[in-house]
Amino acid sequence: MDRKKLTKKEMKQEEMKQEEMKQEEQYHIFTVVNPVSDGGKTGKIWPGYFEKFVERGIELTVKETKYSGHAVELVREALESGFTRIMTVGGDGTVNEAVNGMFRQGELVNPDTELIIFSRGTGSDFVRSLGISGSFEDIVQLIRRGKRTFFDLGLVTYVTQSGTEEKRYFINVADAGMGGATIYNLKNSSADLGGVMTYLYTALKTLATYHNKAFTLKVDGREVLNRCLNSIMVANGEYFGGGMKITPGADLQDGEFNILIIGDLNKLEVLINLYKTYRGTHLSHPGVEMIKGKKVEINSIQETWLEIDGELVGNLPAVFEIITNRLPVLII
Repeated sequence: MDRKKLTKKEMKQEEMKQEEMKQEEQYHIFTVVNPVSDGGKTGKIWPGYFEKFVERGIELTVKETKYSGHAVELVREALESGFTRIMTVGGDGTVNEAVNGMFRQGELVNPDTELIIFSRGTGSDFVRSLGISGSFEDIVQLIRRGKRTFFDLGLVTYVTQSGTEEKRYFINVADAGMGGATIYNLKNSSADLGGVMTYLYTALKTLATYHNKAFTLKVDGREVLNRCLNSIMVANGEYFGGGMKITPGADLQDGEFNILIIGDLNKLEVLINLYKTYRGTHLSHPGVEMIKGKKVEINSIQETWLEIDGELVGNLPAVFEIITNRLPVLII
């Protein structure tokens, strides 16, 4: 249509039409739902949420995950087909997989990508650091008025359970030591006391049999320690394990990891500090310290489980690298 020949009224109508088309595209969101998140509750309540989104004029193309790693495939296919808005419905593990689908060789598959996080997981610690509520109304407002903001991202190289080397992005916290052992036991447990309570129950059971391990730690090329420890955590965000303020003051945009070192504490000391983590006061213990760095290398002479964003991925050795301001998330 030749805009030079349009009347003012016709031009106005054309502009409104273009705006409507833009909004339709903006509100057409590829949505990855993890039905087994939150102890299987997400799969039961999602149909009701879907209807509510439709009532608000938000069009969703929905795919449910069927197996571990499925969200990586679904998100990558969606972005390659032209979607720019991706919404995850699940916990930190679902977000982790979606993020791994968003990137290829360090770059976004689609540079216009916007990630929307509708938190329905048992822990959902990453959104705590982002300040994103899990309420439906807040997610609707985020979709309509949210601003794309870039946050730091971690890249970890580790050894899989089959013994091969693998790379993976992570959004929040990686844990080598007791935390990894806890996730291992959690995956092999039938206990279901609700998200946070199940984690705490499993952590206490793990503590009863866990033995501290000999770690080596290098930060930015310098050896920081070589001694027996309980755990080392490499954090992008502040929260872990369903609300523990594990690395107080961690900033998702400062270009550095916060590295928490839990020393050779006995079982009673670990138990006391487990309680303190919910208030973020555990750093007062002389056996607990936090340092910062951009590249972190962890190893142990003993088999040591590694968990990333609540998922057990393999073992040490592991190398962590910060990727600054690369993750595009919608926030208000």
